[in-house]
Amino acid sequence: MAARVALACLVVAGAFAVAGALTTASHSLPTAIALSLSSVALEGILLAFAVAAALAAPGDPRVRLGLVRARLGVLEIAALAAGTLGLSHALDGLLSLSGLMEESGLASFSRILEGIRGPSLAAALVAFGLVPAVAEELLCRGVLQRSLRDRFGAFASIGLAAIAFAAIHVQPIHALFALPLGLYLGVAGHWSASVLAPVVCHAVNNLVAVGSAVAEGPTTSSSPGEVAVGLLVAAAALAWVARRRRGLQPTAGSVDG
Repeated sequence: MAARVALACLVVAGAFAVAGALTTASHSLPTAIALSLSSVALEGILLAFAVAAALAAPGDPRVRLGLVRARLGVLEIAALAAGTLGLSHALDGLLSLSGLMEESGLASFSRILEGIRGPSLAAALVAFGLVPAVAEELLCRGVLQRSLRDRFGAFASIGLAAIAFAAIHVQPIHALFALPLGLYLGVAGHWSASVLAPVVCHAVNNLVAVGSAVAEGPTTSSSPGEVAVGLLVAAAALAWVARRRRGLQPTAGSVDG
């Protein structure tokens, strides 16, 4: 166990060292690439804490992280991903209608990405689309939610992990609007008994968000109808998967998440 704790410390120290190097390297680069490197540096630290926590805890680190076979099939995970897009669209609409889009920081982020091409686009897709989906889900829906479930049960673990997910978004308005998404991803993780489903949902959502920012810039208008449609899509996805999962048998190698 002492060796695993030492390895955990080494992982975190290495992540901070790499983050420092990436931050230094980003100073002389174009804005979009510099922002991408900064994001990778931060997400790398979050990933390191997830791995370190799994190493330091008793049991198999892969199970702690949720790196086990999902109890949901491809169709169910695809439906949950569609629901994530619906919920995200509704939340973006609410931000726009409330006039808080600018204060959330998302508008300025979208302006930086608007119209980028080539290496800047590739860097943004990886840094904002894929890396956060892996790092944040391994931390929040992986090691944190699964560990909390052992102590407090499923309901509380989903809520507490969602609060942690909101907190890592730092900016208060962004964090507030990230909370419902964290709850949705928590349900996906619990139902699938694996981190795979929330990682896929998160990645699809982020990739679409980056693509939208590149093509159109920040969301400038919305309507209550669009918000309602997004919420209905999310609710329909959850309802459909809830029915489907009752007929799915536990898969060998998976654990209750």
